[in-house]
Amino acid sequence: MAGEHILVVDDDADVREALRLMLEPKGYKVTLCATGPEGRELARTRVPDLILLDIMLATVSEGLHVAYELQKDESLAHVPIIMISSIGETLGLDYASEVGTDYLPATCFLPKPLTAAMVLEAVEQALTEARTEKSGA
Repeated sequence: MAGEHILVVDDDADVREALRLMLEPKGYKVTLCATGPEGRELARTRVPDLILLDIMLATVSEGLHVAYELQKDESLAHVPIIMISSIGETLGLDYASEVGTDYLPATCFLPKPLTAAMVLEAVEQALTEARTEKSGA
């Protein structure tokens, strides 16, 4: 649905800009930020429809900590989170197998480098599932 708000939290300015360039032409409103604390604050002040969150921000697992905090917040628990990371292929597969568990409280995991097709498919699927859950269907 055009106009949905996506919050992108990634410490790499090039990745943030690439994601913005992938999403805005499809009609999404995109907010960019570089740190976990900034992402938490932005999510709480303007609840997004979806969050793209890097696993490794200032520290190796800061993104995971942010995801846990957001999922515990009743006003944000319904917001789908897509975790992204440039971690190694094997570790990435490990993360992907843990999606939706206490270990990785996210809707899905996308390994970097990201492609527009990969990102758009994941975003559209996550938003569709969130709409379906919200409508109770």
